[in-house]
Amino acid sequence: MSALRELEVSSATTPVGTLYRSDRVDGDYLFSYREQCSSEQAVSLTMPIRREPYDSMNTVHPIFEMNLPEGALLERLRLLFAKTIEDFDDLALLSIVGRSQIGRLRYATTGKPLQDVPAQNLKSLLARRGSEDLFESLLEEYATYSGISGIQPKVLLRDAAAGTLERTTVRGATHILKSFDPKAFYELAANEYFCLRAAGLTGLPVAKAELSADRRLLAVERFDIAANGEYLGFEDFCVLSGLRPDGRYSGSYETLMTRIGQFISPAELPSATEVFFTLVALNCALENGDAHLKNFSVLYENPERTVRLAPAYDIVSTTPYRPRDSLALSLGGSKAFPVRAVLVKFGRTACGLPPRLVHELLDRVSRGVRGAIEEMRKYAKERPGFDKAARHLEATFVRGLARSIEDPATSSPVRRSASKRSTRRSGS
Repeated sequence: MSALRELEVSSATTPVGTLYRSDRVDGDYLFSYREQCSSEQAVSLTMPIRREPYDSMNTVHPIFEMNLPEGALLERLRLLFAKTIEDFDDLALLSIVGRSQIGRLRYATTGKPLQDVPAQNLKSLLARRGSEDLFESLLEEYATYSGISGIQPKVLLRDAAAGTLERTTVRGATHILKSFDPKAFYELAANEYFCLRAAGLTGLPVAKAELSADRRLLAVERFDIAANGEYLGFEDFCVLSGLRPDGRYSGSYETLMTRIGQFISPAELPSATEVFFTLVALNCALENGDAHLKNFSVLYENPERTVRLAPAYDIVSTTPYRPRDSLALSLGGSKAFPVRAVLVKFGRTACGLPPRLVHELLDRVSRGVRGAIEEMRKYAKERPGFDKAARHLEATFVRGLARSIEDPATSSPVRRSASKRSTRRSGS
């Protein structure tokens, strides 16, 4: 099979341009808009409509690279297609998974229609035991429908019971289904589930998630589908910073706040700033060393309308697996997990929040994380085999709260005592 030369790029179901190989520079790609494209059909906030082509500089453009599979999903696709596709490069990968992507962009060979994603009964899948074998079969079936990045094994699938299915113009995926290697990342699905619960209890907009009965799978509902079934524009801050995925750990949270100010609509900016500060503080409390640029994103109906911060997603406590882990981006000039004073300064100077609000938001984080701890304790009592992992996660959360969030001078004696008991349990 000869090397693929070009792909038709669509915004939702409307073709808007062509992504093609350069005839002059080997490995270079160009993107050209169709004539008469409107500004509402721009493929990215960073790529407004223009007559001249956009040069990728030796690989596909950041917006097209954003959802390219990584890790286990990429390896599965290589095994499936490496023998039949001459040059298994980014353009070829887009031709395989580009019909089903996060966000509103789609990719297909010119003239080839987009495909529906096969439906599954998600509730039944999550109730089954033996999810490892189940996920392998789902990976086999859904790999070619899974335009999504990330190192951990995951696929996009369509829930047969989802209410938006019949309203979507293209019947695409409704959920992200995640798995993990239990030898390397013990109880990772439960870890992410309770971190997301902490975000929700803190009051943050958050992706809806459901844990499987055996805790081997986590189903996350897509938040880039509007109530009318239309796909929303979705861009992460790697793209908005003009970086490739391997630049996801570059920069600082201060710089990220500046980027948020540049791209979020003015009417949305005050609430987005509060959410961003709260989310950074929460990641510190949970000891999440993976809150990088690809885990902060924006949503919009089209580039000419309101651009808002996307709900929180992909939150995991990383120190249970990497005890010496640090922040993904620098904060106050350091990647060490910060003390409360550093977060307070960040909120006041980089985010421009009033001192009283900064302290109020930190208190919300404390209540949210402790609420998640209570939910985790209850869950552990009802689920044999999770008790040890629950104690470990609780100790991590309590340590993060004590270091970064809670003021020892104002915390109650009962709370300090509970913190000490949890720390002793984790060390026993």
